[in-house]
Amino acid sequence: MRTSESKMIINQEVFNNMLPYYQKIIEQLAAKYTVVDGSYYEGLVNFKTNMAVPKHKWYDYKHGYSERLVRHIIEEENPPKEYFILDPFCGVGTTNLTSIDMGYKTVGFDINPMAILATKTKTHCYSDDEILLIEKLVNGFSLPSSKIEIEIGKVIQTSFTEDVLDSLLKIRFFVECIESEYVQALFRFALISIIDKCSLKIKDGNGLKFKKSYVPVPDIVKLYIDKVSDMLSDIKRSNENVEHRIFFGSMMTQENLEKLQELPIGLCVFSPPYANCFDYCEVYKLEFWIGGFVKSYDDFEFYRSMALRSHVNSKFSHKFENTNHDVDVIASLISSFNIWNKNIPDMIRGYFDDMELMIRNISKVLIKGAKCYIVVANSGYKGILVPTDLLLSDIAVKYGFKVCNIYHARKIRSSSQQMHILMNDYDNLMRESVIELQLN
Repeated sequence: MRTSESKMIINQEVFNNMLPYYQKIIEQLAAKYTVVDGSYYEGLVNFKTNMAVPKHKWYDYKHGYSERLVRHIIEEENPPKEYFILDPFCGVGTTNLTSIDMGYKTVGFDINPMAILATKTKTHCYSDDEILLIEKLVNGFSLPSSKIEIEIGKVIQTSFTEDVLDSLLKIRFFVECIESEYVQALFRFALISIIDKCSLKIKDGNGLKFKKSYVPVPDIVKLYIDKVSDMLSDIKRSNENVEHRIFFGSMMTQENLEKLQELPIGLCVFSPPYANCFDYCEVYKLEFWIGGFVKSYDDFEFYRSMALRSHVNSKFSHKFENTNHDVDVIASLISSFNIWNKNIPDMIRGYFDDMELMIRNISKVLIKGAKCYIVVANSGYKGILVPTDLLLSDIAVKYGFKVCNIYHARKIRSSSQQMHILMNDYDNLMRESVIELQLN
């Protein structure tokens, strides 16, 4: 979330009109839903602990959560093994892979093609023949003389030295020549997984920035083969064959919703993008280009257009299907300030409009009595809190869910620019939470 050195009201009339409604909304929502201690989840709402766990560690995903969080929830709920565990924003497959590891069938959706590749690669049960082929390709690997030609725009040009980019595109040529679908997927994912170490830039919040000190990789071929070898070792150690279905696309569409109609969904665990203006396509754009998911900026915009309305970097729809008075008040109040992007209020309206559709669709596929856990974070703009956990809980009640608990997992940093005078409990409301819902 961006902050400004100064904050000022640019529409005093809107501010004066909306402020009393806003304060009442916060008070009523806070009184309506009990927030309980969730300190157990404090270290589990990020991806860090996964970097020591086989398969999960293959790629350092900046916007995921711990497999221990999923494991804890599954152990607590203990759904029958004939039920599927659903993640409608599966990312790199933490929920799906953990479910499989615990013997549960699972299904996932995501609109990020890089993430779908990661999930499919992690959850695939590699055959003996596929393992032998991987070993053969690793043992016989040498950097080809040919390379894949891509559009070298400013982003790519400024992110790699010429020799590093040359090596990456030669590895990509090697990957494209592999005929076995899942073996190629594994080698492509390994290529994606070394990009951060090879790049002049690092992921930082809502995009990329230059590394303060770039240390060249001494041997990219060795780095790559070591990565594949590590992945192969994990496959040999644990390669569970449990039914799973991973789909590219959004579960907000009727077409994808219908794919679940015959599946008994007994538990749902997910974390949607947060309402914080982060554009996940922007964050992972190097993986998109080097991995071969996009060939042009039109391709890039295609993926952005499918995303949840949680960012302002695309021409998202300003039409809203679900009227939400509370969200509209909050968005209108934010618009009375000198916000850095005029689309933020409609982004917030769009975010909760999209999430209402998602929650409604989840309610259609879960079996009665099943639980749904949502990992979310609240956000703030110019001191105006967006209480995402409370608003999503309120939406869920509309579609037959009972709010069992809202777990306060950890406090998140509030900007020094926040106007805490608007409420007494602002710091406590700036939190990352785990919402526990049950379908009545």
